[in-house]
Amino acid sequence: MTQRAADLPTPALVVDLDRVEANLRRGQANADAQGVDLRPHSKTHKGPRFAREQVAAGAPGICVAKLGEAELMADAGLDDLVMPNTVIGPDKAARAVALAQRVRFAIGVDHPAQVEQLAAAAAGAARPLEVLVEVDVGAGRGGAAAADVATLLRRIRDAGGLRARGVYAYEGFTYTARDREELIARHDEAQRALLAAAESGRAWLDGDERRGGAPVVSLGSTPSLLAAVPLRAGISEARPGTYLFNDLQQARWAAASGRWQDGLAHAAAHVLASVVSVQGPRLILDAGSKALTSDRAVGHEGHGLLVDHGLTVARLSEEHGVVEGPGVERLRVGDKVRVLMNHVCPVVNLFPVMHLVRGDEVVEALAVAGRGFLV
Repeated sequence: MTQRAADLPTPALVVDLDRVEANLRRGQANADAQGVDLRPHSKTHKGPRFAREQVAAGAPGICVAKLGEAELMADAGLDDLVMPNTVIGPDKAARAVALAQRVRFAIGVDHPAQVEQLAAAAAGAARPLEVLVEVDVGAGRGGAAAADVATLLRRIRDAGGLRARGVYAYEGFTYTARDREELIARHDEAQRALLAAAESGRAWLDGDERRGGAPVVSLGSTPSLLAAVPLRAGISEARPGTYLFNDLQQARWAAASGRWQDGLAHAAAHVLASVVSVQGPRLILDAGSKALTSDRAVGHEGHGLLVDHGLTVARLSEEHGVVEGPGVERLRVGDKVRVLMNHVCPVVNLFPVMHLVRGDEVVEALAVAGRGFLV
């Protein structure tokens, strides 16, 4: 029996397959036009189904955030995985080495202690563990200082059991750019820093066998992909994640016009919620912090947009989303609304199932296979 999306119990995560497929084609075409590999980050969709579609569209492989996600993907037949994240602990090092014996796998490092533990675990393994050195290009999160990259690469070369595939960075500080021109300028700054770090350690880079021994120099988030930020020669790989579903944070970059309202047409995922109460100038949704992220979107107030009504979720408690202001009087108790989340990745992690739709018809209830992996 056919189920309509509008009849789903709420709150529900709803994903429009037509928009997903358009986003997939567009993202791959943007990377192809720049001449770089598109290695999507699976932290957005968290499952093998969409990872396989990304590979079929042209990606050489995918990224994962956790070893548990890598093991999940390897079990599902994905055989080219990169984890642009660091780990510490002998147990995790052993898991990383075990993955490298099963599939093509590389993991990030940014500290000598990580190199030491990975090398100890890799001693005597049939296949070396490939690593990429993370460089801090301004995000102020993980990543070695550019001045330390050559020393770290030399330690990898001397350790044995490891191969240095290349370098990578996360240019998250570009998310706060006010327009495309500022985004390009900030991203170019990150590119120059990453390329300089790669050049400083070139003598100790083993490189990527798939690329004829050339090192991987990996950068790139969803804003840079959607806005077609020019990439400098030497950047070989982009690692966007959100581009497949998009969200309110990405709306302005998804729109060729630069107007975030036009970018809403590229948003493939929404939270379906019900109006459970109306109290004067405010209404209450059954989607609170257990269904919507607390992350904020640059240029937007609140915790999500009721896309069909132009209203904003002003406040969240655990079970409730509060919508206030002019326009709430148009809605009634029992109405269902589509909420575009500020940041889709953590929202997907909140739901055990995403409902895949074409038009208003639910065609599949897909388990979020990678939900909740912490290690």
